[in-house]
Amino acid sequence: MHYYAHIMKSLLSLAICFFTLQVTVHAGDPVHLNADPGDSGIKSDGTLLDTDSYQARIGEYFYPSAGAYIMPVFLPSLPKGEVFTSANLRMQLIRIANENNGTLANCDLYGLGVRATAKIESTDYYEGAKPDPKATLIQAGFLTPTSPLRTDGDSGPFVTTSPEGEKALLAYLNKIYEGGKNGGKYVIFRVSYAVSPVPEGNNAYYLLTEKATGDNEKPQLTYTSGPPPGPFTNFKTAKP
Repeated sequence: MHYYAHIMKSLLSLAICFFTLQVTVHAGDPVHLNADPGDSGIKSDGTLLDTDSYQARIGEYFYPSAGAYIMPVFLPSLPKGEVFTSANLRMQLIRIANENNGTLANCDLYGLGVRATAKIESTDYYEGAKPDPKATLIQAGFLTPTSPLRTDGDSGPFVTTSPEGEKALLAYLNKIYEGGKNGGKYVIFRVSYAVSPVPEGNNAYYLLTEKATGDNEKPQLTYTSGPPPGPFTNFKTAKP
């Protein structure tokens, strides 16, 4: 009996150590979510593009074809009563093809909604300067000809949402989260070329995908959560 008691005591100690080492996410702590492994480029005809590649090409792709990048991200279930309080999206741009100087257009960041799975749909492709009426524009000009190219897999530099883009991203996440209704589903993002039709010529951006091997190379959504803003968040002092 003494032997078995000793064994049980050892197992209990190991269990206590294990749970002690678990990382607890408190309200306000940043949480980092990588793109789902199902992320991919998509061609203008709706077929997926280089699904196993570490990069996605946005822009001209064997003219008259073109490409965009689709990024599903798992949408977490926040603690009861919490909302997203900040949000940021970052990626690494590894190459810009700009053979016809002056003709490379910007790329825009969109939200395509929430799905039960990370499956990309053929209708996810889009191109054009006018906002896609079937999606939510989060940041126009997310990629531009002056966007920084990464020089290091760990430190980047990264392409990130602008301050205004972060505000729009935060509002979008809280809207599609629907107070917890859509926790455990997938939010779908798209980076698409802001000109239509995409002109002939080797002009495109190359973003790293989830298949990139480095931990910091993968596209990443970072958020914090906490109680909803109080009723006096936007309070303005009344004039006497």
